[in-house]
Amino acid sequence: MEGWATEKVGVAVVGVGFVGGSAHTPSFKKIPGSELVALCARTERRVKQLSEKYGVKYYLDYEELLEDPGVDAVVLAVPTPSHFDYAMKAIRKGKHVLCEMPLAPTVEESAEMAEAARKAGVVLMPVLNFRFTPAYVKAKEMIGSGAIGAPIAVHYREFIPVMSLAEQWPAGSWAWDVEKSGGYPDFTLAVWSLDMLPWMLGSEIEKAEWMSNYRKFEEYGGILGYNTMGVLKFSNGIVGSVHLSASVNKSASTTRLEVYGDNANVLHVVWNNKIVLYGPGESPQEFDVQVSGTRVWGHRQIDEHFVGCVLGKEEPQVTAEDAIKAIRAAKKIVK
Repeated sequence: MEGWATEKVGVAVVGVGFVGGSAHTPSFKKIPGSELVALCARTERRVKQLSEKYGVKYYLDYEELLEDPGVDAVVLAVPTPSHFDYAMKAIRKGKHVLCEMPLAPTVEESAEMAEAARKAGVVLMPVLNFRFTPAYVKAKEMIGSGAIGAPIAVHYREFIPVMSLAEQWPAGSWAWDVEKSGGYPDFTLAVWSLDMLPWMLGSEIEKAEWMSNYRKFEEYGGILGYNTMGVLKFSNGIVGSVHLSASVNKSASTTRLEVYGDNANVLHVVWNNKIVLYGPGESPQEFDVQVSGTRVWGHRQIDEHFVGCVLGKEEPQVTAEDAIKAIRAAKKIVK
């Protein structure tokens, strides 16, 4: 498949939960060079309705989907325990793969996926969409233009409401089985920020140390609301900290990136739509980064990039090797 290209990429979205059904499916329906040809899920409950909405066929059998000659690429938005098996089957059939994170529960399986894709000459791209999130893209540009001088320290926090965690991954689901998922939800969700930070700062994570405190919420079926904190050291000397929490109420839900510079300026990215620059003046400068729909967290943008790479028009900006680095750093949470 080396050098393989076509005018249109036939895409099938596998898994039609929130990310697959509400982000990837509408994106690939609209992206130039992409043809959404099929959806796939284990039950008809949601996939039938979505297939009617977008005017495409659907499969309940993944292996049957892979026999469809109109499918050039699959988007894997299925639970983490299925990533390795689903990706390897697609790669063996010569299909390109856009895979949600973590790529697999272990570094070893992720590396095996990467090697299989390399040998097959197909694109294996992890959905590291934070690199495409408009607010983070603008923040990286501002840092690159010298807005805070040289970065010397960084802090990232991601607070998820415990009730939202319970809705997404109720007690007894795969997310709480460390063998199947690779770790608790703090591991599963850490990988995006642990990829975004080195990309933002232009330096690899050299050391990562983690401590966790899990609070059992009996009122939500006994799930563990995590408070996980990490201290990072980057290869260029930057120091960092990360606070991941899922033991808060909705009113405390937030994501916030803080980057400290050697000129005493500080840059904050609040949620995904506001940047605040604390300079020498009395008041900080605020920049609104307003986008809507599937572009908010960069899904549409990475989907477009994936299509461009499959068509041979672009070189991958995110690779399986990037995903493996993030998984390796997140694995220290589990240990």
